[in-house]
Amino acid sequence: MNIGERVEEYVKHRSFGSVFTHQQLVARFGGHGSRISQSLAELQKTQVVMPIERGLWQRPKKTRFGIVQASPQTVVSVLEKIREAFIVSAGATALNEIGASTQMAMKPSYISTKRIKPIQLGKTIIKFEYSRSLGSLESKLAGLPAAEKKQAAKLWVALHYAGEEHARRELKAFSSAFEHLSEKAQSKLLGAFEGRMKWAKSVVEGSSERAVSV
Repeated sequence: MNIGERVEEYVKHRSFGSVFTHQQLVARFGGHGSRISQSLAELQKTQVVMPIERGLWQRPKKTRFGIVQASPQTVVSVLEKIREAFIVSAGATALNEIGASTQMAMKPSYISTKRIKPIQLGKTIIKFEYSRSLGSLESKLAGLPAAEKKQAAKLWVALHYAGEEHARRELKAFSSAFEHLSEKAQSKLLGAFEGRMKWAKSVVEGSSERAVSV
């Protein structure tokens, strides 16, 4: 089986909507970068694969309604690994995900510890906002399991976006999100509420019997 056939077999064994990198294929097949690029270009002609950005590919699903591309969440998950970035939902999405708002963001947007250009998926544009504050927060949350670190960061972002007045109106939602964190995560997050975010400590501790002091 030649490289082209191996690339095609690899792609067709991946689930629809999955995202992969050119470098993954190079590592899997022990080199042959140029030949792999040619193979992907051939598969692109029949929409077996579609490019997302340089070196980043997806396996779309063809339906009678058109092409269904990878979800923004899947793309972001892969980007985190290849860019070595910490990325969380931004603004209204973060509020919605913790239950503090029913409003849904019109476009997928994220906050990142690395600068990432907008990515277009069909008619959808994924936007990324670079944030030094998120990098500082990530350091303060070091030592937590990846999923819980992401959840704690999402709560911080939601509070930052909401502001004190909105956060106090949605005290129950913010307190509930805080209570679902482990005591270790609570302690680390409370320690991250500094400067203009000091008010957030009293919000998340508002009705939490498990809250820990720092």
